Amino acid sequence: MRIARLVGRWVLRGFLVLLVALLSVGLWAQFSPRPGVFVINWLFSLTDTGEVKGMSATGVTGRTDLAYGTGKNETFDVWSPEDQTKPLPAIVWVHGGAWIGGDKSQPAPYLRLLAQHGYVGIGINYSLAPDHHYPVPLRQLGDALRYVQENADELGVDPDRIVLAGDSAGSQIAAQYAAVVTNPKYASEVGIESALEPAQLRGTLLHCGPYDPPMVMNAGGAGGWFVRTVGWAYLGTNDFTDPRVKQASIVDHATAAYPPTLLSGGDDDPLTEQGRAFAKRLKDLDVTHEPYFFPGLGHEFQFDLTRPQSREVLDASIEFLGRLGQM
Repeated sequence: MRIARLVGRWVLRGFLVLLVALLSVGLWAQFSPRPGVFVINWLFSLTDTGEVKGMSATGVTGRTDLAYGTGKNETFDVWSPEDQTKPLPAIVWVHGGAWIGGDKSQPAPYLRLLAQHGYVGIGINYSLAPDHHYPVPLRQLGDALRYVQENADELGVDPDRIVLAGDSAGSQIAAQYAAVVTNPKYASEVGIESALEPAQLRGTLLHCGPYDPPMVMNAGGAGGWFVRTVGWAYLGTNDFTDPRVKQASIVDHATAAYPPTLLSGGDDDPLTEQGRAFAKRLKDLDVTHEPYFFPGLGHEFQFDLTRPQSREVLDASIEFLGRLGQM
């Protein structure tokens, strides 16, 4: 009986400790996005989102962890054809991860697949939320682009032929920077001086991105919680009437000068609603664009190259890049 009472006390104490911990975390979550960010990154760790499957590149060489700045996250990888003999167009890719996670290593296999067709593929890292807030990653993309131009000869890049690319949150960052390059009024509003002249930016490749954040900030359920958590982490505020929410919308700030764009998304991905809205905006502006939206596919489907639709997007991207090179 004594042992049973002791066990009962320890169980009760354990339950009370767990209850206090949960209440403390719940209280903390009212004042900080960090508990939610922890949960989301843990969920990310249980999936292979962002990993390329089904194909691998040949005839490509690369260097990793080169520095474009002094910050610990200001690094990039560069991939080039082994037989390169002249400067080539550069594809500068911003990785996904909801602005709170991810790494340049995730899209690297995809960049190598593109590089083998005659491009220099550059994948950048950037500082993550909630330790760093908007527009820090946008500024870092500009710093990376300046570094690429200043070191174009050493990198084998033609600085007058740049393509911005990205997936998920990285797609939003790349798309927003393209708006900065092509809309001086918007650049001034964001407070960023473009690292590129509009003529240098030949196009964008954008996959599964959030291009109109205000569209989903009031969504319900788990999806709404996710959006508001990462939005809070990235923007540094949980007041979603803050002007920065609308400022981060590419749908609202793209102009007729926006570069030719290829977009992809799957209809099972809640972000595809924003992709379609962005495609409609580009159509209304008479901007050259190629939308690839497929039923039954989810977020980051383009990296699973065992799927025919993903192969279609890759093939279309290669053809799209080829047309840009002729412009």
